[in-house]
Amino acid sequence: MKNIWRIFRSDWQRLTASVVAVVVVMGLCLIPCLYAWFNIFSNWDPYGPDSTSNIRVAVTSEDEGYELLGLKLNIGSMVLDGLKSNHQMGWDFVDSREEALEGVRSGKYYAALIVPSDFTGDFVSILDTDLRHPQIQYYENQKKNAIAPKITNKAKTAVQDEINATVVETVTDAVTTVSSVCKALGLDADDVSQGIIEKLGSAQQSLLALENTLTAMQTLVDQTDSILACAGVVSDDLNNIVKSGDLSGVQDALNRGVGRLNEAEAEIARQLEDIDNQLDVIAADLAAAMGTAEDVAGFLAGPAQRLDERLAEQQQRLEKLRDYADNYPAIQERLGNAIYHIGELRDLLKKLEDPSQLESWNQEVQAKVDQVRQDLREAALRISESVNQRVEELNRDVQEKLQAVQNVFDNVSGGLTALGDKLGRYQDAIQSTGTTLGGAIQLSATLRGDLGKLSDDVERIVTSDGFRRFLDVLENNPEELAGYLSDPIAMETVPVYEITTYGSAMAPYYIMLALFVGSLLTATMIHVNAPIPPLPLLRPWQRFFGRYQLFFLVGMVQALVTGLGCVYYIGMQCLHPGLFLLACCVCSLNFTMMNFALVYALDNIGMALSVIIMVIQVAGSGGSYPIDVLPEVFQKLYVLMPFHYGMDMLRETIAGRYENVYWTNLAVMAGMCVLFAALGMLLYYPARPLNRLIARSKEKSGIM
Repeated sequence: MKNIWRIFRSDWQRLTASVVAVVVVMGLCLIPCLYAWFNIFSNWDPYGPDSTSNIRVAVTSEDEGYELLGLKLNIGSMVLDGLKSNHQMGWDFVDSREEALEGVRSGKYYAALIVPSDFTGDFVSILDTDLRHPQIQYYENQKKNAIAPKITNKAKTAVQDEINATVVETVTDAVTTVSSVCKALGLDADDVSQGIIEKLGSAQQSLLALENTLTAMQTLVDQTDSILACAGVVSDDLNNIVKSGDLSGVQDALNRGVGRLNEAEAEIARQLEDIDNQLDVIAADLAAAMGTAEDVAGFLAGPAQRLDERLAEQQQRLEKLRDYADNYPAIQERLGNAIYHIGELRDLLKKLEDPSQLESWNQEVQAKVDQVRQDLREAALRISESVNQRVEELNRDVQEKLQAVQNVFDNVSGGLTALGDKLGRYQDAIQSTGTTLGGAIQLSATLRGDLGKLSDDVERIVTSDGFRRFLDVLENNPEELAGYLSDPIAMETVPVYEITTYGSAMAPYYIMLALFVGSLLTATMIHVNAPIPPLPLLRPWQRFFGRYQLFFLVGMVQALVTGLGCVYYIGMQCLHPGLFLLACCVCSLNFTMMNFALVYALDNIGMALSVIIMVIQVAGSGGSYPIDVLPEVFQKLYVLMPFHYGMDMLRETIAGRYENVYWTNLAVMAGMCVLFAALGMLLYYPARPLNRLIARSKEKSGIM
């Protein structure tokens, strides 16, 4: 230890013997702290309004506005008015697009915001079918500064916030106005909602009436199509007869007509016979029901009601047959009697009240049934007589007309052909109309169903508790509602290990860099391998640590001045000042030991290695950007960099500690000091020949 002290005392005496040397050492102690202080202060709050307000951004509006409901609306002007009270950026309001763009190109402005001429029109296009997204044109000069475009992005955010604020204000005013007008008119939500539901119901009824009308029209079209088809067949038959000159076709047509009359007669007779059989079954069922009914009330509530429904069905069938036989009054009369007697029979089924009259009532019912069946038999006879009479009349009339028709055939041949063509075209048009009507009916039914669902949804909404609460807010606090609708989600930022200023956050990086540069300058400015006075039994480790004492002293002064100035002069955030100063001293110890050991052992090569190590750490230690976004080579070297552990120590003292992170990093830095010291002592003697060779070569150059 005595030799170490003797070497240090010798170095100190030689140092203090020269005024220039003292000044140089004082400069070595102060230069690192100035580097750290200036950089921390210049980065104190670059993203705050006080700083960003100096970033000049040009703003102009070409918005022509839009007339809505008789009101002239210009959102571009509203945005500019709002920006005039916004101090996040240095807004320059220029008169034209050309002036703004020229300022960006020349570097006068960092960016330019231009509101286009159709901005308001695009904004209100939501009310039209042609929806367009409003856009603001943003130009930025990325050549002027690398960080400025990141800062000017605040301009875009500020404009968006201003537009949102304008929309909120407009919506609030509209909601407030509507609410006031409704209150003045005595309208409340129940009246409005009930009116909507009634209108929807009225629309459903109108669609139902339209649907019924379209259905009737479609039925008419179908019947017309059938008539035209029959007319076309008749026209073709007549045309063929006329062309052939043979009236036997007319006779055949007559025969077909007679056949159809006979078929109609047979069908009506079959229907009457079937109804008669049904009445016979009903009579039997009635007798059986009366035999099983326990009481009159039970009979009227059960079997009598079902028998009445069956009688009503037969009554409807007879009414259809009566309508079908409109050209035969006698038949209609008999069918009308049967319908009337069935009605009387249905009335009897409902008038049984006294069980003692059950037998007489039963006889009266059977008499009515027999009377109805007699009416049906008479109707069947009348049908046969009427059809036969009609056939005879047709035969006689046709024979009388055949000769007259033959005389006319020669004059109507061409007309029948044209008539057949027209009938065909009419039939095609009718079929097309029927298809269209079918689609319209389907569309009407679908729309009516959708309106019904909409009406149900409206009624469900207006009766819900949520809608009631919404109306309460709408009437009593429309500003709060408009603000919520414009910004429904709020993001709450909870800082963990909060750092109040950007300069404090960047301080660990700049302190590391300052201390490393200071130790490197010390190792280059003070001769590491200066001659040592003759000492007895001088060991290599004594030689190493004896010369290192001066470098250690300068390094500690650099660390203390830098650390104290950051805390008490710059005003940097620091939760643990004592540990902060200790961390600065440990980092300075690490850096001075590294640079001293490299220069002590390798001389010029050691200086070059120190510079390389510094450059790698400046680029890849994660001081400015997270290590995760840096190239892979830096991520692999990250665990070997002293900057890494030194910055983590300082961050623990600045923002708050977590478990033993501080002491773990301190131990790593101390371990590196031991490693560097061992490396310097081990390489000193093996590297001396190489160092002398490089030194002689430099001297031969004459300039190095």
